[in-house]
Amino acid sequence: MEEEIFMTEEEYASQAGTGKLLNPRIDSTFKAMFTQNTSESKDALKSFLEAATERKIKSCEPTTNEPPQGYIGQRGLNYDIACVFDDGLAADIEMQAYNQKYDYGKRAEYQVARLETTYLDKGDGWEKAPKVYQISVLNFNYTPNGSESKNAGGMTAAPTVSRYAMRTKDGRKLSGNLNIIFIELPKAEGLEESVDTNTSLENWAVFLKDADNPEKKDVIDKLVGKEEGIMQAQKSLSSISENRSVWVAQYRQEMFERDRISGLYAARQEGLEEGLEEGRKEGRKEGRKEGRKEGLESTARNLLAMGGLTHEQVAKATGLSLEEIQKL
Repeated sequence: MEEEIFMTEEEYASQAGTGKLLNPRIDSTFKAMFTQNTSESKDALKSFLEAATERKIKSCEPTTNEPPQGYIGQRGLNYDIACVFDDGLAADIEMQAYNQKYDYGKRAEYQVARLETTYLDKGDGWEKAPKVYQISVLNFNYTPNGSESKNAGGMTAAPTVSRYAMRTKDGRKLSGNLNIIFIELPKAEGLEESVDTNTSLENWAVFLKDADNPEKKDVIDKLVGKEEGIMQAQKSLSSISENRSVWVAQYRQEMFERDRISGLYAARQEGLEEGLEEGRKEGRKEGRKEGRKEGLESTARNLLAMGGLTHEQVAKATGLSLEEIQKL
Protein backbone atom coordinates (compact mmCIF):
# COMPACT_ATOMS: atom_id res chain seq x y z
CA MET A 1 0.00 0.00 0.00
CA GLU A 2 2.74 2.45 -1.02
CA GLU A 3 0.26 5.22 -1.80
CA GLU A 4 -0.67 5.39 1.89
CA ILE A 5 2.84 6.12 3.20
CA PHE A 6 2.22 9.87 3.48
CA MET A 7 -1.37 9.68 4.68
CA THR A 8 -2.31 11.18 8.00
CA GLU A 9 -3.92 8.91 10.56
CA GLU A 10 -7.30 10.47 9.85
CA GLU A 11 -6.93 9.96 6.09
CA TYR A 12 -5.78 6.39 6.59
CA ALA A 13 -8.66 5.55 8.95
CA SER A 14 -11.18 7.10 6.55
CA GLN A 15 -10.71 4.01 4.33
CA ALA A 16 -12.96 2.11 6.74
CA GLY A 17 -16.21 1.27 4.99
CA THR A 18 -14.97 2.16 1.48
CA GLY A 19 -14.61 -1.45 0.36
CA LYS A 20 -10.84 -1.50 0.82
CA LEU A 21 -9.53 -4.35 2.93
CA LEU A 22 -7.13 -4.20 5.83
CA ASN A 23 -3.74 -5.90 5.52
CA PRO A 24 -3.90 -9.30 7.30
CA ARG A 25 -0.08 -9.38 7.44
CA ILE A 26 -0.10 -6.62 10.07
CA ASP A 27 -0.13 -8.12 13.57
CA SER A 28 -3.15 -6.24 14.95
CA THR A 29 -5.27 -6.94 11.84
CA PHE A 30 -4.27 -10.61 11.74
CA LYS A 31 -5.37 -11.04 15.33
CA ALA A 32 -8.58 -9.07 14.87
CA MET A 33 -9.57 -11.23 11.88
CA PHE A 34 -9.36 -14.43 13.95
CA THR A 35 -10.62 -13.31 17.37
CA GLN A 36 -13.93 -11.53 16.79
CA ASN A 37 -16.97 -12.87 18.61
CA THR A 38 -18.61 -13.90 15.33
CA SER A 39 -19.25 -17.25 13.73
CA GLU A 40 -17.12 -16.45 10.69
CA SER A 41 -14.13 -15.40 12.81
CA LYS A 42 -14.37 -18.51 14.99
CA ASP A 43 -14.81 -20.81 12.00
CA ALA A 44 -11.84 -19.20 10.25
CA LEU A 45 -9.59 -19.70 13.29
CA LYS A 46 -10.68 -23.32 13.66
CA SER A 47 -10.06 -23.99 9.96
CA PHE A 48 -6.63 -22.34 10.04
CA LEU A 49 -5.61 -24.35 13.10
CA GLU A 50 -6.80 -27.61 11.55
CA ALA A 51 -4.72 -26.87 8.47
CA ALA A 52 -1.67 -25.99 10.57
CA THR A 53 -1.87 -28.89 13.04
CA GLU A 54 -3.14 -31.43 10.47
CA ARG A 55 -5.79 -32.74 12.83
CA LYS A 56 -9.54 -32.30 13.27
CA ILE A 57 -10.54 -29.95 16.05
CA LYS A 58 -13.92 -30.09 17.72
CA SER A 59 -13.66 -26.64 19.28
CA CYS A 60 -11.08 -24.08 20.36
CA GLU A 61 -11.14 -20.81 22.24
CA PRO A 62 -8.64 -17.94 22.11
CA THR A 63 -7.35 -17.12 25.59
CA THR A 64 -7.28 -13.59 27.01
CA ASN A 65 -4.26 -11.89 25.53
CA GLU A 66 -5.25 -8.33 24.72
CA PRO A 67 -2.98 -5.28 24.52
CA PRO A 68 -3.93 -2.46 26.90
CA GLN A 69 -6.32 0.25 25.78
CA GLY A 70 -4.66 3.31 24.34
CA TYR A 71 -2.31 1.35 22.12
CA ILE A 72 0.26 3.76 20.66
CA GLY A 73 2.08 1.48 18.28
CA GLN A 74 4.64 -0.14 20.56
CA ARG A 75 6.10 -3.34 19.16
CA GLY A 76 6.50 -4.70 22.67
CA LEU A 77 2.79 -5.41 22.99
CA ASN A 78 1.75 -9.00 22.49
CA TYR A 79 -0.37 -9.69 19.42
CA ASP A 80 -0.09 -13.48 19.50
CA ILE A 81 -3.23 -15.61 19.46
CA ALA A 82 -3.13 -18.22 22.22
CA CYS A 83 -5.67 -21.05 21.94
CA VAL A 84 -6.76 -23.97 24.07
CA PHE A 85 -8.58 -26.90 22.46
CA ASP A 86 -11.30 -29.17 23.78
CA ASP A 87 -8.83 -32.09 24.05
CA GLY A 88 -6.19 -30.14 25.99
CA LEU A 89 -3.99 -29.29 23.01
CA ALA A 90 -2.60 -25.75 23.02
CA ALA A 91 -1.33 -23.49 20.28
CA ASP A 92 0.13 -20.04 19.90
CA ILE A 93 -0.16 -18.21 16.58
CA GLU A 94 1.78 -15.10 15.67
CA MET A 95 2.12 -12.94 12.61
CA GLN A 96 5.55 -11.44 11.98
CA ALA A 97 4.90 -8.60 9.55
CA TYR A 98 8.52 -7.42 9.48
CA ASN A 99 11.85 -9.17 9.81
CA GLN A 100 13.26 -7.89 13.09
CA LYS A 101 16.53 -9.79 12.45
CA TYR A 102 15.97 -12.08 15.44
CA ASP A 103 17.17 -15.67 15.53
CA TYR A 104 13.64 -16.90 14.79
CA GLY A 105 14.61 -20.54 15.23
CA LYS A 106 15.75 -20.06 18.82
CA ARG A 107 12.85 -17.71 19.47
CA ALA A 108 10.31 -20.32 18.34
CA GLU A 109 12.00 -23.04 20.40
CA TYR A 110 11.77 -20.88 23.50
CA GLN A 111 8.13 -20.02 22.84
CA VAL A 112 7.01 -23.59 22.28
CA ALA A 113 8.82 -24.75 25.44
CA ARG A 114 7.20 -21.95 27.43
CA LEU A 115 3.81 -22.87 25.99
CA GLU A 116 4.27 -26.46 27.18
CA THR A 117 5.04 -25.41 30.77
CA THR A 118 2.12 -22.96 30.80
CA TYR A 119 -0.41 -25.80 30.60
CA LEU A 120 1.34 -28.25 32.92
CA ASP A 121 0.28 -27.62 36.53
CA LYS A 122 2.56 -28.16 39.49
CA GLY A 123 2.33 -31.77 40.62
CA ASP A 124 1.05 -33.08 37.27
CA GLY A 125 2.68 -36.20 35.90
CA TRP A 126 4.47 -36.10 32.55
CA GLU A 127 1.55 -37.93 30.96
CA LYS A 128 -0.49 -34.73 31.34
CA ALA A 129 1.96 -32.66 29.32
CA PRO A 130 -0.11 -31.46 26.32
CA LYS A 131 0.87 -31.44 22.68
CA VAL A 132 1.62 -27.83 21.81
CA TYR A 133 2.15 -25.90 18.58
CA GLN A 134 4.02 -22.66 17.97
CA ILE A 135 2.73 -21.36 14.62
CA SER A 136 4.61 -18.44 13.09
CA VAL A 137 3.36 -16.70 9.95
CA LEU A 138 6.36 -14.84 8.52
CA ASN A 139 5.98 -12.08 5.95
CA PHE A 140 9.60 -12.63 4.89
CA ASN A 141 11.86 -15.54 3.95
CA TYR A 142 13.36 -17.55 6.81
CA THR A 143 14.32 -20.97 5.41
CA PRO A 144 18.02 -20.94 4.41
CA ASN A 145 18.90 -21.22 0.73
CA GLY A 146 19.27 -24.81 -0.37
CA SER A 147 16.36 -26.08 1.74
CA GLU A 148 14.27 -27.44 -1.10
CA SER A 149 11.26 -29.66 -1.55
CA LYS A 150 8.59 -30.44 -4.15
CA ASN A 151 5.66 -28.07 -3.96
CA ALA A 152 2.12 -29.02 -4.90
CA GLY A 153 2.78 -28.18 -8.54
CA GLY A 154 5.69 -30.61 -8.69
CA MET A 155 8.26 -27.83 -8.91
CA THR A 156 11.42 -27.88 -6.80
CA ALA A 157 11.44 -24.88 -4.46
CA ALA A 158 12.12 -23.81 -0.89
CA PRO A 159 8.98 -24.79 1.08
CA THR A 160 6.29 -22.33 2.06
CA VAL A 161 5.50 -24.45 5.12
CA SER A 162 8.20 -25.92 7.36
CA ARG A 163 7.38 -28.25 10.27
CA TYR A 164 9.87 -28.85 13.08
CA ALA A 165 9.81 -31.40 15.90
CA MET A 166 12.38 -33.05 18.16
CA ARG A 167 13.87 -36.10 16.47
CA THR A 168 17.03 -38.16 16.52
CA LYS A 169 19.53 -37.84 13.68
CA ASP A 170 18.05 -40.92 12.01
CA GLY A 171 14.55 -39.39 12.14
CA ARG A 172 13.02 -41.09 15.20
CA LYS A 173 10.50 -38.85 16.96
CA LEU A 174 10.85 -38.21 20.69
CA SER A 175 7.42 -37.51 22.22
CA GLY A 176 5.93 -35.32 19.47
CA ASN A 177 4.71 -32.83 22.06
CA LEU A 178 6.70 -29.79 20.91
CA ASN A 179 5.84 -28.67 17.39
CA ILE A 180 6.95 -25.58 15.49
CA ILE A 181 5.42 -24.49 12.18
CA PHE A 182 6.81 -21.70 10.00
CA ILE A 183 4.68 -20.32 7.15
CA GLU A 184 6.76 -18.08 4.87
CA LEU A 185 4.37 -15.94 2.86
CA PRO A 186 6.76 -14.69 0.12
CA LYS A 187 7.33 -18.32 -0.93
CA ALA A 188 3.61 -18.72 -1.59
CA GLU A 189 4.07 -16.72 -4.80
CA GLY A 190 4.56 -19.94 -6.75
CA LEU A 191 1.42 -21.53 -5.30
CA GLU A 192 -1.14 -19.22 -6.89
CA GLU A 193 -1.41 -21.41 -9.98
CA SER A 194 -1.84 -24.67 -8.03
CA VAL A 195 -4.75 -23.80 -5.73
CA ASP A 196 -6.52 -27.06 -6.61
CA THR A 197 -3.57 -29.24 -5.60
CA ASN A 198 -2.05 -27.21 -2.74
CA THR A 199 -2.38 -28.36 0.84
CA SER A 200 -4.95 -26.44 2.86
CA LEU A 201 -2.22 -24.58 4.75
CA GLU A 202 -0.49 -23.59 1.50
CA ASN A 203 -3.78 -22.09 0.33
CA TRP A 204 -4.03 -20.19 3.61
CA ALA A 205 -0.56 -18.79 2.88
CA VAL A 206 -1.72 -17.58 -0.54
CA PHE A 207 -4.78 -15.97 1.04
CA LEU A 208 -2.83 -14.16 3.74
CA LYS A 209 -0.31 -12.94 1.17
CA ASP A 210 -2.89 -11.59 -1.32
CA ALA A 211 -6.19 -11.00 0.52
CA ASP A 212 -5.97 -7.19 0.40
CA ASN A 213 -4.53 -6.99 -3.13
CA PRO A 214 -7.27 -6.10 -5.65
CA GLU A 215 -5.02 -7.32 -8.49
CA LYS A 216 -5.21 -10.84 -7.04
CA LYS A 217 -9.01 -10.88 -6.71
CA ASP A 218 -9.36 -13.83 -9.12
CA VAL A 219 -6.98 -15.94 -7.01
CA ILE A 220 -8.78 -15.00 -3.78
CA ASP A 221 -12.19 -15.74 -5.31
CA LYS A 222 -10.95 -19.19 -6.32
CA LEU A 223 -9.63 -19.84 -2.80
CA VAL A 224 -12.90 -18.67 -1.25
CA GLY A 225 -14.84 -21.03 -3.50
CA LYS A 226 -12.61 -23.97 -2.62
CA GLU A 227 -11.91 -23.53 1.11
CA GLU A 228 -14.80 -22.95 3.52
CA GLY A 229 -12.47 -21.68 6.25
CA ILE A 230 -10.87 -19.14 3.92
CA MET A 231 -14.35 -17.98 2.91
CA GLN A 232 -15.09 -17.30 6.59
CA ALA A 233 -11.75 -15.49 6.97
CA GLN A 234 -12.60 -13.31 3.97
CA LYS A 235 -15.93 -12.42 5.57
CA SER A 236 -14.23 -11.62 8.88
CA LEU A 237 -11.60 -9.47 7.16
CA SER A 238 -14.31 -7.60 5.26
CA SER A 239 -16.21 -7.04 8.50
CA ILE A 240 -13.29 -5.63 10.51
CA SER A 241 -12.37 -3.45 7.51
CA GLU A 242 -15.54 -1.51 8.32
CA ASN A 243 -14.09 -0.72 11.75
CA ARG A 244 -12.20 2.57 11.97
CA SER A 245 -10.36 1.60 15.18
CA VAL A 246 -8.74 -1.40 13.45
CA TRP A 247 -7.51 0.88 10.66
CA VAL A 248 -6.05 3.21 13.30
CA ALA A 249 -4.24 0.30 14.99
CA GLN A 250 -2.85 -0.84 11.63
CA TYR A 251 -1.73 2.70 10.74
CA ARG A 252 0.11 3.10 14.05
CA GLN A 253 1.89 -0.22 13.70
CA GLU A 254 2.98 0.64 10.17
CA MET A 255 4.19 4.10 11.23
CA PHE A 256 6.06 2.67 14.20
CA GLU A 257 7.83 0.20 11.92
CA ARG A 258 8.74 2.89 9.41
CA ASP A 259 10.13 5.03 12.24
CA ARG A 260 12.17 2.06 13.50
CA ILE A 261 13.60 1.33 10.05
CA SER A 262 14.37 5.04 9.50
CA GLY A 263 16.10 5.20 12.88
CA LEU A 264 18.25 2.17 12.05
CA TYR A 265 19.15 3.67 8.67
CA ALA A 266 20.10 7.00 10.28
CA ALA A 267 22.24 5.19 12.87
CA ARG A 268 24.02 3.23 10.14
CA GLN A 269 24.65 6.42 8.15
CA GLU A 270 25.99 8.18 11.24
CA GLY A 271 28.27 5.24 11.99
CA LEU A 272 29.46 5.21 8.38
CA GLU A 273 30.27 8.95 8.46
CA GLU A 274 32.12 8.53 11.76
CA GLY A 275 34.07 5.63 10.29
CA LEU A 276 34.97 7.63 7.17
CA GLU A 277 36.12 10.63 9.22
CA GLU A 278 38.22 8.39 11.45
CA GLY A 279 39.70 6.85 8.33
CA ARG A 280 40.53 10.28 6.94
CA LYS A 281 42.24 11.25 10.20
CA GLU A 282 44.28 8.07 10.23
CA GLY A 283 45.16 8.64 6.58
CA ARG A 284 46.43 12.13 7.27
CA LYS A 285 48.38 10.87 10.28
CA GLU A 286 49.91 8.04 8.28
CA GLY A 287 50.65 10.44 5.43
CA ARG A 288 52.58 12.79 7.71
CA LYS A 289 54.44 9.87 9.22
CA GLU A 290 55.31 8.48 5.82
CA GLY A 291 56.46 11.91 4.57
CA ARG A 292 58.74 12.38 7.58
CA LYS A 293 60.31 8.97 7.02
CA GLU A 294 60.94 9.71 3.36
CA GLY A 295 62.71 12.94 4.36
CA LEU A 296 64.97 11.15 6.84
CA GLU A 297 65.84 8.49 4.26
CA SER A 298 66.76 11.24 1.76
CA THR A 299 69.07 12.86 4.35
CA ALA A 300 70.66 9.49 5.11
CA ARG A 301 71.36 8.88 1.44
CA ASN A 302 73.04 12.25 1.15
CA LEU A 303 75.23 11.58 4.19
CA LEU A 304 76.23 8.19 2.85
CA ALA A 305 77.05 9.71 -0.54
CA MET A 306 79.33 12.30 1.06
CA GLY A 307 81.37 9.50 2.65
CA GLY A 308 83.35 9.61 5.86
CA LEU A 309 80.47 8.38 8.07
CA THR A 310 79.73 4.81 9.07
CA HIS A 311 76.26 3.31 8.85
CA GLU A 312 76.04 3.49 12.63
CA GLN A 313 76.82 7.21 12.63
CA VAL A 314 74.24 7.94 9.90
CA ALA A 315 71.63 5.94 11.83
CA LYS A 316 72.36 7.95 14.98
CA ALA A 317 72.23 11.25 13.07
CA THR A 318 68.87 10.54 11.37
CA GLY A 319 67.11 8.43 13.97
CA LEU A 320 66.60 5.61 11.49
CA SER A 321 67.49 2.04 12.46
CA LEU A 322 70.72 0.42 11.32
CA GLU A 323 68.68 -2.07 9.26
CA GLU A 324 66.89 0.78 7.48
CA ILE A 325 70.25 2.50 6.70
CA GLN A 326 71.70 -0.73 5.33
CA LYS A 327 68.76 -1.10 2.91
CA LEU A 328 69.34 2.34 1.36
